[in-house]
Amino acid sequence: MIQQRILSVIWIAAMVILIGLVPQLRADERIEPNESDWVQTNGPYGGEVLAIHEAPKGVLFAGTEGAGIFRSTDRGDTWTPVNTGLRFEPGEGLSVRAFAHKGGLIYAGAVDALYASTDAGDTWHHVPIFGKRFVSVSDIMFIGARVYVGTLNKGVLYSDDNGESWQPVIVTIGDRMYTASVSGWVLYSDDGGSWVPVPPNNQLRAMLVLELSSIGTTLVAATKNTVFRQRTNEDALTTLNDDSVEQQINAFAAMDNLLFAGGYMDEEGSGLFRSDDEGDSWTNIATEEMTRTVEAMAVYGTTLYAGTSGDGIFRSDDKGDSWTAVNDGLTHWSVSTLLAVNEDTVFAGTRGGGVFRTTDGGNSWVEVNTGITSTTISELEVVGDRLYTNVGGKIVWTVDRGESWQPVKIPATAIRYGFPTLSASAGELYVGAVRYAPRDPGRETGIFRVDVENNTLIELVVDRNWVGVECMEVVGSTFYMGTLDDGVIRWESGSNPSTTNLGLEHRYIAMLSGNGESVCAATGSGEIYRLQGERWEPIHLTNMTDSRISDLRWVGSVLYATFWNGGVFRSANGGDAWTSINDGLDEASAASMGTDGTEVYIGTFTGVFRWIETKKRWEPIGSLPHQILSLAVLDGFLYAGTAYSGVYKIRIEE
Repeated sequence: MIQQRILSVIWIAAMVILIGLVPQLRADERIEPNESDWVQTNGPYGGEVLAIHEAPKGVLFAGTEGAGIFRSTDRGDTWTPVNTGLRFEPGEGLSVRAFAHKGGLIYAGAVDALYASTDAGDTWHHVPIFGKRFVSVSDIMFIGARVYVGTLNKGVLYSDDNGESWQPVIVTIGDRMYTASVSGWVLYSDDGGSWVPVPPNNQLRAMLVLELSSIGTTLVAATKNTVFRQRTNEDALTTLNDDSVEQQINAFAAMDNLLFAGGYMDEEGSGLFRSDDEGDSWTNIATEEMTRTVEAMAVYGTTLYAGTSGDGIFRSDDKGDSWTAVNDGLTHWSVSTLLAVNEDTVFAGTRGGGVFRTTDGGNSWVEVNTGITSTTISELEVVGDRLYTNVGGKIVWTVDRGESWQPVKIPATAIRYGFPTLSASAGELYVGAVRYAPRDPGRETGIFRVDVENNTLIELVVDRNWVGVECMEVVGSTFYMGTLDDGVIRWESGSNPSTTNLGLEHRYIAMLSGNGESVCAATGSGEIYRLQGERWEPIHLTNMTDSRISDLRWVGSVLYATFWNGGVFRSANGGDAWTSINDGLDEASAASMGTDGTEVYIGTFTGVFRWIETKKRWEPIGSLPHQILSLAVLDGFLYAGTAYSGVYKIRIEE
C-alpha cells in the first residue's frame, strides 16, 4: 500500500511537471521548425494591402499584393490567410484588388480571375467570365441585385444571376461604340449593327477600368484618362463632357447627391474633385497640403476621407470644402485603400506598411497587422545575435528566431524616412536612407549607423545631392553607394562630409561587393565592373548581359554573380574568367545569394539550394515554393526572405 501511494505521488508530481512544461514545449514548437523543411516566422507583418472590405457580421477581408486574402473576425486585431481555392503558381503570388458582397455571397477580384465564396471566405471558387479564366479584375460593386465587375482588359461586365452569366457594358466614345466579346476580342461599331475587332496593337484605354462607383442607381467608371457614366435608362457608358477632369482618376466616393473623385495631382494642385450633378460638372477641392496622388476615398455619414500616395490621410467634415491631415500614428504614408465602418472606426491599407486602424475618426492610428504575412523581404543582415531587415518603411530585427520583431526607433518628427538598403560590416549595421519633409519636393540621402544598445539611428553623413541610392557596401572605413543614375559614390568614414563620385554615371547600379582587395559593381542591365584605382573596367562575359543581375558577392577570393534568367556564374580570378555553375538547379532564375563562411546558398523562384563543392552541383534545401529574394544564416538556421510571404527558416547542419 505504501509503495502504491509513493508511486501515485510520483505519478501526480510527474503530471504536474509535464503540465507545467506544456506552455514551454509549445513555445519551443513555435521556435524550432521541422528540421527537414521550412517554417514561416512570426512576422514581420504587413505588406501591400490593396483592398479592405467589411462582410456580414463585421468580418473583414484584406486583399494583398502577392499573398492573396486575409480575414479578421476581431475588427483587425488578428488576421488569418483564407486562400483555399485561389490559384497560386509556384514562385508567384496572387494579388487581390477588390471585394463586394450581397447577402452571404462574397466576390473577390484578383489579378487573374474573379472568385466567389459562400462560406465567409473559408473556400473560394473560380467564377468564369465568358468561359475564360483570365480576367484581370480591378473593382466590383453591386447596384441593386446586379453585380458589376471592372477589369483591366475587358471593360465593365455585369451579371444579373449571381455570376452564372455575364454581359459586357457597351462604351460610347463620340459616335463609336466598343464592347468586349466572348472570343476575347474588343469590338467596335459605328452603327450598332456590325462589329469589327479592334487591332491588337491598339491599346484601347476605355477597356482599362481602374475604379467603379455609383450615386443612387447611376454607374460611374474611371479608365486611364476618362470618366464614364451610365444612368438607369441608358444602354451604354458614355464619357462625361466636363474637361476639368483630365487626369487619371483612382478613387470615387458618394455622399447623398455628391460624387467625389480623386486622382493625380497636376502642377496647379488639381486632383480632388466634387460634383453635385452626377459628373456633368466638377469643382476642384484639393488643398495645398495635398501634393501626392489621391489613391483612396471613403465616406461615413458626413465625414469624408482621402488617402494619398505619400501625404497620408486627410479628413473633411464639410463635404470637401476644407481638409485636415490626420496622420498621427501612421508610420506609412502611402495609402492604397480606405474603409469606414462607422463614424469613428476607419481602416487604411498601405503600400508596404499593411493595415492601420483609427477608432477616433482619424485623430490617431495604430498598426493592426498581426497575421498579415504579405511582406517582401529583399534584404536580411546579421549583426551579432540579431537578424535585421527593412520592410514597410521600417528597420526591424529579431533575436528569437523570428518569434517576435522589434522596430529600430525613428525620430518622432514630421520628417519621413525610407530605407532602401542595409549593409553589415565588422559587427555594425549601416543603413542607406532617404528622408524628406512634407510638401518638400527635395529629399536628403545619407548613411546612418544602428546603435544596437539604444536601438536608434545615428547619422553619419547626409547629402541633398545624392539621388536614388540603391545599394551600399562597406569595406573597412570606406563606404560605397550605388545609385539609380549617378553611378558609384565613395565616402571615407571619419573624414569631412565630402564624397567622391567614382563614375559609372547614367547606369543603374544594382549591386556592390568588396572583399578588402577589390570592389565590384553590377548594373541593372547585367554588366559587371571592377574598380582599378579610380577607374572601372568591365569584367562581364557577353552571355551574362542577356539578363538582369540579382546578386553579386565575394566569398573569400571567389566572386559569385546570380542572374534573374541566367543562373549562377563564379570567378576565381577577380572576374577575368567566369564559369557557369547551374547543375542541379530546376530553373535558370537565381534571385538571391547567401553565405556562411565558405558555404554558398542561392534562392530561386521556386526554392533554396546549397552548393556542394565536392559534387560540383546545387542541392535543394527543403521545399519552399516562393520567390526567394534574400538569405542569411544565424545560429544554425538558414533564413529566407521572400516576395510577398515574409521570412521562412530551416535548421541546417552545423
